[in-house]
Amino acid sequence: MEASDQQNPKLWNSTQAYTMAVICLILGTAVGYLLNPPKPAGSGVPAAAMTPRPAPGGGKGSMPSADDMKRMADKQAAPLLADLQKNPKDSALLSKIGQVYLAAQQFQTAQQYLEQSVAVKASPENLNALAFVYFSLGDADKAIETLNSALKINPKDPKVLFNLGMFEWHGKSDPKAAIEAWQTCVRTNPNDPKRPEVEKMIAQAKQHLNLPAGAKTDKPTM
Repeated sequence: MEASDQQNPKLWNSTQAYTMAVICLILGTAVGYLLNPPKPAGSGVPAAAMTPRPAPGGGKGSMPSADDMKRMADKQAAPLLADLQKNPKDSALLSKIGQVYLAAQQFQTAQQYLEQSVAVKASPENLNALAFVYFSLGDADKAIETLNSALKINPKDPKVLFNLGMFEWHGKSDPKAAIEAWQTCVRTNPNDPKRPEVEKMIAQAKQHLNLPAGAKTDKPTM
């Protein structure tokens, strides 16, 4: 999903600092603990991964376009790509590059680097990020499968368990599977700072246990 780069690159005004903050925020948290739950099943794209839209009228003070975000990601990834030329099999470096493009919602580019990272050396971190990409591209089954692979490496990883519950509910409308993932998260990580939010979602999911699998439901909000 390479966006066209033919627009005027001189769109850097007061929006630049805000946009970089958005990218850093997404990069720092959405790949692990989602900033917000994904949108209901059928939407295919988590709320935290949705592209900011320009304010009406565009121009100064408007939100960055997809092309703007791609250019910013390319700029941020440039020194990492230079290092990659020297170390093409560096799994951690490939993962960092993938997450830069994930933060900018360049999902297919992110997928490319994250899959390379996993192929070199799978870790809960790069598998978790790759699962987020798959989910953002509308493949909940592959996202869940990828998170389960991460749990084989670390069955207690709180970020993976948190996201597994999210994807089970929001991607598959399966509250039972979501509850199981979140209960494991709480049990194995009793001091995790997100425990109160996870417990709240468990309670909400339990209200939907009698509904058939795949039924449309109201999802928990945070």
